[in-house]
Amino acid sequence: MQYSRLSGSREIKHTMVDRRKPLGGCTILITRAMEQSREVIDRIQVLGGTAICLPMIEITGPDSWDACDKAIVNIKKYNGIIFTSANAVRGFIARIENNYPHVKEIVKRQTVYAVGEKTKEVLSEYGISTKSVPVEYTAGAVVELVKQSGAAGKAFLLPAGNLTRDVIEKGLTEACAVVERIQVYTTKKPVTINTVRLQQLLHERAVDVITFFSPSSVHHFFELMDPALIRDIPVAVIGSTTYNAVTGYNIHPQIKPDRATGEELIKSIIEYRNT
Repeated sequence: MQYSRLSGSREIKHTMVDRRKPLGGCTILITRAMEQSREVIDRIQVLGGTAICLPMIEITGPDSWDACDKAIVNIKKYNGIIFTSANAVRGFIARIENNYPHVKEIVKRQTVYAVGEKTKEVLSEYGISTKSVPVEYTAGAVVELVKQSGAAGKAFLLPAGNLTRDVIEKGLTEACAVVERIQVYTTKKPVTINTVRLQQLLHERAVDVITFFSPSSVHHFFELMDPALIRDIPVAVIGSTTYNAVTGYNIHPQIKPDRATGEELIKSIIEYRNT
């Protein structure tokens, strides 16, 4: 395996292309933050593909931890905790482990809800079990699940990011519940993006598939690039909100798995290539 390090990007490829593998000869552009993309990149490599990571987002901590710390100290007052992303889990639990380690056992005993399979998986890694969500892992499904178990008069903690949508807050507030949202991470545009490299890849048609994992990565991408540059390049997305963000630029993603996971995205890319 070779690593080609460029300012703001990372390219991972095989020294020889094995076209017998499912992704042999396929170059996939990853616009997600590197720390979130390692599993997807490794899987692409195993399947014979080349992954080029040009992050369009950066994940950092909040400007202040005051609200989070207050919620942690008063953790017992909540009837449930709702996590909408793996980043929310990592930010919240890391804060507990680093500053209030005794609270982690209390969290394990609480009712915890997860939006997304990856969110549930990360919670499990911390030893925290979650309520199952019927049919699909979406914010709306979590709202319905909480309402079924009786939401009126109860208090829920929502560790979230600065760009997290308010679907859960609105839905549970309408059900007469109290939702306290605290910011535990910040999604923002990277300080530096290798725009020259990105333009080169697109102009030379050196990318076979472009992937988007969040609306913010979509918006940052098109702040830099003319949508016309990618109209003949297949686009793969995770989630309906990301899909809608892409269509807002008059680009219609060809690849969208039913389940919003990196593994399913890769499977869908392989299926698309085989059609």
